[in-house]
Amino acid sequence: MKKAHLYLLFILITTVSCNKEWEEELYNKDVSFVRNGVVNVYAKYKSQGGVVPVKVPVLLSGSTGNNEDIQVTIAIDKDTLDNLNFDRFRLRKDLYFIELPEGNYSFQSMTTTIPKDSLEGFFNLNLRLEGMDMINKYILPLKITATSKSNVNTRRWFSKSLMQIIPFNDYSGVYSNAGQMWNRDIPENKQTALSVGTRTAWVVNENTVFFFAGVLEEEAFERAKYKVYAKFNADSTVSLWSDNSAINFSQKRGTYTISKKMDEVQPYLEKTYVTMNLEYWFSDLSNPEYPINYRFTGPMTLEKVKNIQIPEEDQQVQMP
Repeated sequence: MKKAHLYLLFILITTVSCNKEWEEELYNKDVSFVRNGVVNVYAKYKSQGGVVPVKVPVLLSGSTGNNEDIQVTIAIDKDTLDNLNFDRFRLRKDLYFIELPEGNYSFQSMTTTIPKDSLEGFFNLNLRLEGMDMINKYILPLKITATSKSNVNTRRWFSKSLMQIIPFNDYSGVYSNAGQMWNRDIPENKQTALSVGTRTAWVVNENTVFFFAGVLEEEAFERAKYKVYAKFNADSTVSLWSDNSAINFSQKRGTYTISKKMDEVQPYLEKTYVTMNLEYWFSDLSNPEYPINYRFTGPMTLEKVKNIQIPEEDQQVQMP
């Protein structure tokens, strides 16, 4: 009997203890960005003062629910951006991420509220994408600096979000490139054409992109000299030009077609194909003493996949 009484007493104490632990916070609550570290943020390009709204979510975690409003404050985190650049690129400063200029963004407020009975809050960010030269990589570096409650901490490894802002339009993205490049100074039957591979087209405005000429590496030190602009005209032609007269750029032809189809396996995915058929000439000045005069000819094709079930246009396109 004595052992039975002791056993019942142990169960009673354990039950009371467990109930109290369940009712109280076992650990401190934490606030973090939902997407932390280096994060790609794709934004549909708008010009003439157009604003692209973006919601930046923060999350409350812990072992119990949220029974009160909690204010969260963020700030620009330039130091982390500097450290990222050095750790990733070292002496290649031409590849460094650039802090997004103040004229290209604004927050409705640098403080937001995670409401009572909710675990998530949002910062309202407005982006203005004009004037961004996408030969650079732009980052908006953020960190959580404070909360309104002493028992709510910021999670060390999740309190920073380095948002890489990437504008897109209907013609930007990674093109598969079936075109070929020939040395114009040598007969074609005495050489093997160079295969270009893929080319990334970056936004200039709603109807214009740029890519790098020929087979130039897209992170080459002198890549800016070889920017080729492509404007998609309403008559299905493409206008090509370069702003660097030294490479002797000239367009010979340029047209484009657009086709669409629904995915056979996932019918809510719409696939759009943009194909440019181009011919252009330019000079490679890698060795200024011996420039090479090239001719590029052939098609470049972009595939874009859109989830038509998502109502927000900026989130429909499935990026690689």
